[in-house]
Amino acid sequence: MADIEKQPVQECHKEDEPKKGPEPEPKSPSPRRRRFVLILKIVAAVIAVVVLGNLIFWAVINFRKMKFYVTDATLTEFYLTEDNNLHYNLRLNLTVRNPNKRIGFRYDRVEAGAFYDGDRFDSGNLLSFYQPPKTTTVVDAWFSGVKKLSLGFDEIKEFYEQKGSGVYPVDVKIRVYSSIKLGKINVGDFKVKIKCGLKIPMISTTTNSDGQSWASYTSSAGFRTAQCHVDFNPLIVIYND
Repeated sequence: MADIEKQPVQECHKEDEPKKGPEPEPKSPSPRRRRFVLILKIVAAVIAVVVLGNLIFWAVINFRKMKFYVTDATLTEFYLTEDNNLHYNLRLNLTVRNPNKRIGFRYDRVEAGAFYDGDRFDSGNLLSFYQPPKTTTVVDAWFSGVKKLSLGFDEIKEFYEQKGSGVYPVDVKIRVYSSIKLGKINVGDFKVKIKCGLKIPMISTTTNSDGQSWASYTSSAGFRTAQCHVDFNPLIVIYND
């Protein structure tokens, strides 16, 4: 057999490995980035102070939002013509309650709209007024006229079904621009949204042979007082009278 020549084995030493250089130091944020972070911290601090100030303010004065009710509704005309024109005559009594002991409400602008099936058929401005603490105010709203509605076949069919029952669903939405009066200081402005979902029975007028007339509901249920949902979003601005 031939002799196999053995090759010398070379040993690897750690000293033969390539040496690593020093790790680079992390880059410091640029001046622009530092300014941006600082601005974010300032904005967050301002928002936190404003929110905390609002919470403390409302807690100190023991604030309670106003309450709206529809206590009476008179619907003497509500019918559709072939071209989807709605003829209507609706009067409402709105009862507004201020439950606070020390706070008065100033209703600087009051906008009301009447809706059927999502379509607004009338709108207008109600009277502005001031409401002292612990008082109740009655406000009249009157909607009368003709308005073309965008009703499809199913909506028209549903309308005539409601006509048979004598009760119509009407939504009244009110937008109030208000402020509160605390002593001689006004705190405002506030944008308040009110929504009243109503079931209003039709009223018919009957006249006898003597010429005497009286009104009666076409539905035996009559109208029931409805409490409205009040969405109160305060934006505080303080100024003196």
